[in-house]
Amino acid sequence: MTAPVPVIVVTGFLGAGKTTFINRLLDSGQRRIAAIVNDFGAINIDVEMIEGKVDSVIGLDNGCICCSLQGDLLRALKQVLAHEPEAIVIEASGVSDPRGIVQTLADPVLWADLRLDCTICIIDVDDITQTPERIDDPIWRAQVQGSDFAFLTKSEAADLSTLLRVGSEFRVRTFDAREPLPMDVLFTGAGGTAPLAPGGAVLDASRFASLDWESDAPLPFNGFQRLMEELAPSLYRAKGFVSLIERPGAPLLFQMVGRRATFETASARASGCRLVLIGERATFDTEKARARLAALAEGNEQ
Repeated sequence: MTAPVPVIVVTGFLGAGKTTFINRLLDSGQRRIAAIVNDFGAINIDVEMIEGKVDSVIGLDNGCICCSLQGDLLRALKQVLAHEPEAIVIEASGVSDPRGIVQTLADPVLWADLRLDCTICIIDVDDITQTPERIDDPIWRAQVQGSDFAFLTKSEAADLSTLLRVGSEFRVRTFDAREPLPMDVLFTGAGGTAPLAPGGAVLDASRFASLDWESDAPLPFNGFQRLMEELAPSLYRAKGFVSLIERPGAPLLFQMVGRRATFETASARASGCRLVLIGERATFDTEKARARLAALAEGNEQ
């Protein structure tokens, strides 16, 4: 009888570093790993950031893997299993409650083929240091409390008391993401029994608003930078591919968490711009942001 394929679920708040963590896992080269990636929005940026590192990448769009896409997750898992991977990693949306994924993996239909090895929460220590109220966010807490381990990113200048609070309050074993990945911990190799479905209602993502924006036209760097600075207070996360007038050629990968923004060379094959912006529904005016981006693309704003 074939042993069940181990599954790792990677969760964490918007911009915590989940895709970076998964790419490190894939680069370890120790197993043939298939990836299932979920983005909150119709443009799945994370798939392109992982594509090429695994034998099979499946993106699940338009919602949270934990609620509206449970049926799609079951289909995706069956499709991935056809590639006979040695392991599967599921990257959850930054606005999702991982309990929903674990409940799906507890489906009896999957017991013979899959086992949940662990759930990992990626925690942006710089974010919770700069924004301490994040620890009281119900989605953030559900992600940490629903995980077996926590990997701490951006912890270079962290307050020690913050790190201790995460470990003690949430009773989760923590690892510094700068250290080598503990592969023996991530892949336990234990059993093939069904995972226990966690109790409690799964939190939905209705409080979040997402803007998906695409354009064939390049944008002016200064105008785009100014707009992102203006929108930053109402955004949790912005990411995507941006073509700039001042830099003809392939688009750049743009990422913003809080007020930290970066541009880097992208492997995207397409030209133009594709962006996903995520914020609180109560404060992020998606249509106003859409109009401003369109004005930049049309040359009506610099």
